[in-house]
Amino acid sequence: MGGICTENRVSFGPETLNWATLCARAEEALGMADQFTRRRVVAVVEGVESALAALVYGLVHNLDWGVIEAARLSPEVEARFAQSGVSLVDFTTRYEPRPAATAAPKDGQGDHVPGRITVLTSGTTGLLKLIAHSKATLNTFDRVRDLPPNRWFVPYQIGSYAWYQMAMLGLLVAGQDLVACDAGDLAQGFEAALSLGQVTAISSTPTFWRHTLLSVDESLLVSAPIRSISLGGEIVDQAILDRLAGLYPDAAIRHIYASSEAGAAIVVADGRAGFDASLLKRDSGAVTVKIEEGRLFIRSAYGNRDAGGGWIDTGDLVEERDGRVYFCGRADNSMINIGGQKAFSADIEAHLLSHPDVVWAKVTARRAPLVGSLPVASVVLRQPQDTEAAEIMLTRHCDGRLADYAIPRIWSFLEAVPVRASLKS
Repeated sequence: MGGICTENRVSFGPETLNWATLCARAEEALGMADQFTRRRVVAVVEGVESALAALVYGLVHNLDWGVIEAARLSPEVEARFAQSGVSLVDFTTRYEPRPAATAAPKDGQGDHVPGRITVLTSGTTGLLKLIAHSKATLNTFDRVRDLPPNRWFVPYQIGSYAWYQMAMLGLLVAGQDLVACDAGDLAQGFEAALSLGQVTAISSTPTFWRHTLLSVDESLLVSAPIRSISLGGEIVDQAILDRLAGLYPDAAIRHIYASSEAGAAIVVADGRAGFDASLLKRDSGAVTVKIEEGRLFIRSAYGNRDAGGGWIDTGDLVEERDGRVYFCGRADNSMINIGGQKAFSADIEAHLLSHPDVVWAKVTARRAPLVGSLPVASVVLRQPQDTEAAEIMLTRHCDGRLADYAIPRIWSFLEAVPVRASLKS
């Protein structure tokens, strides 16, 4: 099966299958791959089991292939697929696909690339985008040496870059089993997997962990034999790194900078937020990074097909301070202009998160007369507190450490960490 580790296992709750079984089920349902050749196809799935079965089927047959959850479809999304020449095959009933939603292109028509994998963006800043990858660009694990056997909990949104990354880890690296989750509340799914003793490693976002730390009993968390933690998808701040290191002192904790376009580019394992500025002067061959006008650019062998090995503007703002490069947010929505003074939301959030009573924080801009904008903070506390007392506590925490104009003037206290389908907040 083309380099696939067929005996690696995938757990769906109490049921555990290997890749060979998943592929056989897809073969039985989908039949011969001839019906999908010379077409760019995305399989519409209901859950992670059918998604992984569809993925391995497409890889085995070297199809132009991808997956999307049925819940993400809308007339606008279907129109985007049609404009991109994508046929949708309905795979929502478990292993009983119905006819394709769009017809196969006629001879000489259509954009068909064997081995192309269609990665979907989260669509949080607009309609989702289709990013072209391949098994080679998604397989960043050739950089990994001596990876011990693990059982990875996989909470990511089906069809996203991070989801494909974890699927490829399970498909291509021996001894790497996956623990899949379809639970509406992923913290509950994680709790169930921990209770079954299934998890030794996890890749997720800081928001997922903050939600989990509020939702799952800490005694269960610390009793889990977790030896590897990967963080990504959002800015990884010092507070969450320190919290996880406290829970799992013997675990390898890494944060990974990756994007759908640039691929997995920067891996940091020193326990500190940001990355060492010496990386800017290093050309590793596979990945090179640079900063221009405060924006991060990446040239990577793992970038999407359309990049062609050239520089990719990530759209992320960064700042070098004392030999360290820190992420400041997206170029289009992270800067707050307060009466001509500029503050980064990410810096304010990182400071709020350094308070021991704060689990989650989000800072946005609100229009205000005379000064243009004011920073507004939404916060989740470990324990409920009187709102006025909490405001005073956090304002004092900011006083003298943030510039006066950067201290939030409007506060909102939430009961739970808001988690989108992308596991970001």
